[in-house]
Amino acid sequence: MKLSEILFNSVEHIWNSYLTHPFITKMADGTLEIEKFKYYMLQDYVYLKDYIKVFAVGSTKSNEFDEIKFFCDNMYAVLDETYKVHIPYMKRLGITEKDIINVTPHIDNTSYTKYMLYEGQNGDMLSCLIAILSCSWSYAFISKKIVEKNKSCLENETYGEWFNGYYCKEYQETNEKLIQKVDNLSNNLSQKTIDKLTEIFVNCSIYEAKFWDLAYDSKNHQN
Repeated sequence: MKLSEILFNSVEHIWNSYLTHPFITKMADGTLEIEKFKYYMLQDYVYLKDYIKVFAVGSTKSNEFDEIKFFCDNMYAVLDETYKVHIPYMKRLGITEKDIINVTPHIDNTSYTKYMLYEGQNGDMLSCLIAILSCSWSYAFISKKIVEKNKSCLENETYGEWFNGYYCKEYQETNEKLIQKVDNLSNNLSQKTIDKLTEIFVNCSIYEAKFWDLAYDSKNHQN
């Protein structure tokens, strides 16, 4: 069994819970309160700063140019998406420069990203990729499953852009390349290593669940 299959099997029940989370379902039917989404976008912006750094850490784990290039290409792709898509999206929602500058990371957000960086810094290339993959793959999973069930979500004036961004062919293909890289690097792993990588993947998936919770909890809508 491929490592990616082992990883997916370990979190399928967690990822399925995302599909019924009120933040996701209300985005899909267009009824999510806009302030909740604004808060999510700001927290996601903060998250991306450390998410990008995990790719940078991964680039230090190899002396091979092709491996270094893989991490750097992905790092710059996330940076490019942040400036070309994420920030303009926030501005269209009415999020100001002051809001962006003054946003306070939620404690669960900080815990998540620092955990990713810790596992990446104390592990190898594969550890970095596993920490990254939970977010990337689960977003591809969510968008695909929701769109299959309700294609009209792609047309929503406010949230359609979010679903389109992760459902589109380009994003799905980029995510598949991450999965393939994980499988390519996972030959001849010991059971102990597989268990550790699975633990990282499960923990990151639990953090993803907490991210949806913090985004939906109106008590947290403070910058």
